[in-house]
Amino acid sequence: MSGAQRRAEIRGIADHLALAPLTTPRTHQILLTAAPVAGLTAVKVGAAWRAASGFAHGRYWPNLRASQPRAAIPGADGVHTLALVIDEDQHRPLAEYCRIMLRRLQEHYHARAQAR
Repeated sequence: MSGAQRRAEIRGIADHLALAPLTTPRTHQILLTAAPVAGLTAVKVGAAWRAASGFAHGRYWPNLRASQPRAAIPGADGVHTLALVIDEDQHRPLAEYCRIMLRRLQEHYHARAQAR
């Protein structure tokens, strides 16, 4: 069977059992749920993640909020292209949040391994 056929078969079984469809959690929702478990403020972690994610994916608004210009390259008709990097004041908290959450995750997995 193809992947699509297998998914259809599984969906048919789930429908027969009256199981609700599962949804894939979004990264932002995972972060909001995980942050308090690691002792962090969910809103702060979520805001830092959104700014960095938007910057990384070329969104316009985080470039205004979370970046530092590094160079201006003159172009035709007086138009300039700006070279931007994420602002260290924005990047540092996100890096710290990641470090704390990864440490908490490692502690969690270690505790589970010891319990076996």
